[in-house]
Amino acid sequence: MLPALLLAAFLAAGPVPYPAGAPVAPDDPALARADRAAAALTSELFGRLQRELATGGPAKAIAVCSREAPAIAAHLSHGGVTVRRVGTRVRNPVNAPDAFEAAVLARWQETIAGGGTPQEEAVWVTVGGIRTLRVMRPIMTGSLCLSCHGDPGHFAPGVRAELAKRYPDDRATGYREGELRGAVSVTIVQ
Repeated sequence: MLPALLLAAFLAAGPVPYPAGAPVAPDDPALARADRAAAALTSELFGRLQRELATGGPAKAIAVCSREAPAIAAHLSHGGVTVRRVGTRVRNPVNAPDAFEAAVLARWQETIAGGGTPQEEAVWVTVGGIRTLRVMRPIMTGSLCLSCHGDPGHFAPGVRAELAKRYPDDRATGYREGELRGAVSVTIVQ
């Protein structure tokens, strides 16, 4: 609950500068690694969600995000690469953004408010004296997402029950199609 409150306060605080760091060259091999990790997480998770929705419906698909998404992310995180999902409003506290991620999400919210579309952002930062690549790719709410992240008044009873059981402090509902829901975040330590 505290990470969600911190993000809400951060997002409400107003303009947030671009996180400090050095730009990333488009041909940087580390950027290519980050993009592969982000694409793999997105592809695997979306594929699993589609299969579960087709065979078990939305209530069963919640288990994919609950159990399988963290396992997929852990499997793809190795060799100095960490990939994960973060949310603007979180369902699972593990997906709460850190300060860097919250700053980028806030910038994207500003971009959207100004009529723009958020784009992937990448920057080299120094964390504890270690050069670190941070890459974030926006997750926009699609129609597929609405059965579990949309208006709770429209959820199937099984979805409401499953969310209440797995996520009693769920904050990741009320989204509309096309709204920023979060990001795939990749960190590469070199």
